[in-house]
Amino acid sequence: MYKKDASAGTIGRRSFMKRMGMAGAAALPAAALLTSQTGARADSRKSRLTDGDVAILRFLAAAEILEADLWQQYTELALGNESYQLALNILDGDEATYVELNTRDEISHANFLNGYLESKGQRAVSLEPFRKLPSSQATGSNKTVKRLTNLMNLTVDTSWYFRYRSALNPDFGASFPQLVDLVNVPGIPNSDLPTPVDKDGNVLPSGFEVQFIANVAGFHFATIEQGGSSLYQSFLPKANSLEVLQIVGAIGGTEIQHFQTWQDKAGNALPVINPHTGKVLFPELPHAPNLPNPPDGTDNAGPNDTNQIFAAPCDFIDRNLPLCSVIRPISPQNAGAVATIAFFTAMGLFQGQSRAFFNFVNELAEEADEARRDG
Repeated sequence: MYKKDASAGTIGRRSFMKRMGMAGAAALPAAALLTSQTGARADSRKSRLTDGDVAILRFLAAAEILEADLWQQYTELALGNESYQLALNILDGDEATYVELNTRDEISHANFLNGYLESKGQRAVSLEPFRKLPSSQATGSNKTVKRLTNLMNLTVDTSWYFRYRSALNPDFGASFPQLVDLVNVPGIPNSDLPTPVDKDGNVLPSGFEVQFIANVAGFHFATIEQGGSSLYQSFLPKANSLEVLQIVGAIGGTEIQHFQTWQDKAGNALPVINPHTGKVLFPELPHAPNLPNPPDGTDNAGPNDTNQIFAAPCDFIDRNLPLCSVIRPISPQNAGAVATIAFFTAMGLFQGQSRAFFNFVNELAEEADEARRDG
């Protein structure tokens, strides 16, 4: 069923148990970590923030809390469920470790943004009243904890694969096809599934379900982080305080690091076939014969080569200017706060959430998008 040597991308049971022991703080519920640090005290010596800066930081804090919640679910299973960990590590031998580190980063972002708001005498953001969604029931998950996000019914946008290999930019109206159609599929298992490999690292047909779920997760990682990269860039022209500019630029830079990593690892996803029906659940990526070129008609160093992970030069600022390798989109209408909530909603992340939740996050988003730089 699979035609790839999986031995380099798996870990043994001893390594699995070692990683279980290394889970540390990231294996704790995200809510505990988000409330465990003492908020910074307001410092009257520092200038007050504009309403726009406060709105930007409050929305970013909410976005990071949501990201921390979904990454926490991934971490619990990446470190605590052997079958899922092995399937993730087929994408890369360090995949489970990277999941844990990404989770750590998002928790630190949420803590910092709320702490910074409090240091300026502003209210921190809390989404705890909306923590009502169920957890996975697979081994490794904290099964009784309520979540903010739903990873069981994802519709994963994989168009970033072509967007970043194209000379076209969605801020100029370009649209891109999906690399893989992933609609209403899980990113984490909800029960224990057969391992994808045997003790010698040979891929097993019986592990097709968990490998498919891990492939979905691998692409979802990149989808989430490319969205964060665009979101932070969209706020840079809106911030007033030089300190807020530093915050948006510096945290946004780590989102770009995350996306670059996950884009690379996603390209290692194995093809997955249901052995009972023969249905192709996940195609072979590197040389898939039917993958379209980017819509500008160029192949930009091989769109079907999954190793081409650097952003191709594209339209930027003005079509009359030379092409430039950049993050895209960055316009408020395509990458801003309201667009981000719409993107998350279409992804299925909020399936099961209350109307009160949507009212709250959309109000934060609208206020953030209304921010303007003085002068």
